[in-house]
Amino acid sequence: MVIHSVYFWLSDGLSGEDVEAFRKGLESLRPVETVATIYIGTPARTEPRPVIDASYDFSLIVLFQSVEAHNLYQTHPLHEAFVRDCKKYWKKVQIYDTEVPVLA
Repeated sequence: MVIHSVYFWLSDGLSGEDVEAFRKGLESLRPVETVATIYIGTPARTEPRPVIDASYDFSLIVLFQSVEAHNLYQTHPLHEAFVRDCKKYWKKVQIYDTEVPVLA
């Protein structure tokens, strides 16, 4: 299994409509066939601690059954459309891919 964790820092000065368009762009990734599970969120309102980085605006967590499924997602037309149409909204993106064994 691959956990694809993506963190977005949005550009300064975006309107509420821009932020909503970005969120809808994230939602547009749900139908990609190789996506097992998808979570879209914002920093949790947990107590601040030195080890927590809550400086991002949105996170996208996508679970795939395999590295191959992840790789197909990267070139899927919906993913490519998201990047093309929504990259104007972010100033920084950071990705962490984690491979974990599937437990029976």
